[in-house]
Amino acid sequence: MSLGYVPHPDPETVLADCEQRALEREGIPMVLALEDLTGGLPPVRDASALAEGPELARLLGHYGERLRPGAADDDLKALASVLTVLARAHFDEGSKA
Repeated sequence: MSLGYVPHPDPETVLADCEQRALEREGIPMVLALEDLTGGLPPVRDASALAEGPELARLLGHYGERLRPGAADDDLKALASVLTVLARAHFDEGSKA
């Protein structure tokens, strides 16, 4: 099942635009990712969530390679850049990105 997420053709421009905004006044689109390190959560059974996860992971990988190629997995600046573009390009309803 595909949800139709298509990578933005110019994530570098989206990131540059976000870096120029006054987000403390405008608000900020966000993507929140949580990881359960306790093993205490029940498995996900919702079909749409199971379908969306791999698509979002694909987008994150794509933007990571475009914006911060070669970044380490624990590079928080790279992760922040990728999440910023993902939120702006795919979840900010007011965006013209």
